[in-house]
Amino acid sequence: MKILQIVPKSGTKSKFKTLLKDKERDLRGRGTTFYREREGRWKHERYSGWISWDGAKGGLLVAEINTKRKESEWQLLQAFIGYLDRHLGEHIESISIYYR
Repeated sequence: MKILQIVPKSGTKSKFKTLLKDKERDLRGRGTTFYREREGRWKHERYSGWISWDGAKGGLLVAEINTKRKESEWQLLQAFIGYLDRHLGEHIESISIYYR
């Protein structure tokens, strides 16, 4: 399991959790590879596993990358970081990865 901590840029008016939910809603059904399984849990069309995420104090977002097969975890991690960079990169100050 990998845990991501996403720190939004200072001056961002909305919580990062809200920005992520709004972007997913905006892209839904139009070619995005991530889809909402339920509130705070996403899956990827091609890579097995799931991403559980929630907001934290200070507008942070904490996400857990979980897969059944440890050797495929990097693919889901790479896809999620790419998604964040492409769609919300202008709102991100930093991303930290914790290895568990």
